[in-house]
Amino acid sequence: MMSRIFTFSFVVCLLFIQATIHPYYVSTLEIDYRPDRAALQITMRVFTDDWQLMLNTHYDKSLRLDPDTDTEQVVTHSADYLQQHLELNLNGTDVTPRVLGKEYQDDQLVLYLEVAGVVELQTLAVSHRILFSELEGQQNIVRIKTPTNRKSFLQTQGRARDLFRGF
Repeated sequence: MMSRIFTFSFVVCLLFIQATIHPYYVSTLEIDYRPDRAALQITMRVFTDDWQLMLNTHYDKSLRLDPDTDTEQVVTHSADYLQQHLELNLNGTDVTPRVLGKEYQDDQLVLYLEVAGVVELQTLAVSHRILFSELEGQQNIVRIKTPTNRKSFLQTQGRARDLFRGF
């Protein structure tokens, strides 16, 4: 009986230790179709320490995400990385969002992007692969909103492309 209690306690302790060792990695991408502005307005939220890791791995080890000392390199490198890891196909045509700016909110970096000249939205294919090569277990939530429809997708390393229809 004592050995069962000890074994159970040991297994529970291991599970708690493993849960604290393996953090949860997630980002969100909100795409808002604004027909009144003929644009897709995009907001991406990512944890600053995760984005810092990406910048240091792919671009410059000396870059630091800090609202007081940020350089233009942060936006430039972020735009370059997004061009490689965020694919949007609008009505059968690949489009590249333009980075408008960024801001910090608590422990998150918020990037603002836009695709201009969107007269009509019939289909939107999204492949949001940011941080997949840097962080094992990274998950990216994609939310798409139109005046008449809303849809959410969860993209992971094994499933990183979704198609939004029905406008």
